[in-house]
Amino acid sequence: MNWSALRPIDAHTHLHPPRLFAAIRRWFDDNTHWKLREPTEPEAVAAFLEAQGVERFVFFSYAHKGGMARDLNHWLWETGRRLPMSIPLGTVHPDDPDILDILDEALVRFEFRGIKLHVQVQRFFPDDPRMWPVYERLAELSRVLVIHTGNAPHVNDFVGIGRFEKVLERVPTLRAQVCHMGANETDRCFALMERFPGLHLDTTMAMTRASIPYTLIDPAVVTNDQLLQWQDRVIYGSDYPNLPYPYEEERRDLLERRLPESALRKLFRENAVRLYGIR
Repeated sequence: MNWSALRPIDAHTHLHPPRLFAAIRRWFDDNTHWKLREPTEPEAVAAFLEAQGVERFVFFSYAHKGGMARDLNHWLWETGRRLPMSIPLGTVHPDDPDILDILDEALVRFEFRGIKLHVQVQRFFPDDPRMWPVYERLAELSRVLVIHTGNAPHVNDFVGIGRFEKVLERVPTLRAQVCHMGANETDRCFALMERFPGLHLDTTMAMTRASIPYTLIDPAVVTNDQLLQWQDRVIYGSDYPNLPYPYEEERRDLLERRLPESALRKLFRENAVRLYGIR
């Protein structure tokens, strides 16, 4: 099916303030063989995605230490106001003593549709007791948690789906988008989806052979039968502009699977529309 006819929504992209983005790029240069050379300026990122046929995109950043989430959320809000295609999400950090005030500013004043957490970078366990009020507030307001908690492409002590399962057990109504298909624990995530109707997976860097040299995530471990079974709960994302290969590769293998048109429309657009309340 023609890509642009799907009116795709990219539900996993990154925008960061310039100094933070520069630091992230330095980390990749110093610690990986990834060559990240796509533009990082917000207007350039939005223009590129529009040229690729993307209709809307969800973007986020994350506070890698306490004390920076409030200013970062303000930057995300101001940036989102300049980019009509965009849907910004906020962030928090458990080291913030005023974490609920920061969260409510993000969700109520800024009207963010959710927050992003990256436990590997932020260095806390998903079931850290300081985060319970955050998850409960997200569920109360029916907002989305986007969380990088799988053990790929990089591993440290904080990642792993098991600790996030405890979050879902405590807050079963939480609406969550687990990044990278929860790799390398995708089957475990599918099993959790049986129990928790608010759990979703995004395809970012997990459903393309182009990512294998960088992530070691093999898209072949996910079958077409699984995608069809969970066609209402899998969402397209790209990680742009943090991609070490061409953007079009992120969708190529998914389109070549020859899934029914109805499933493709859900994966590339309709599931994101429903999850984020996009009009």
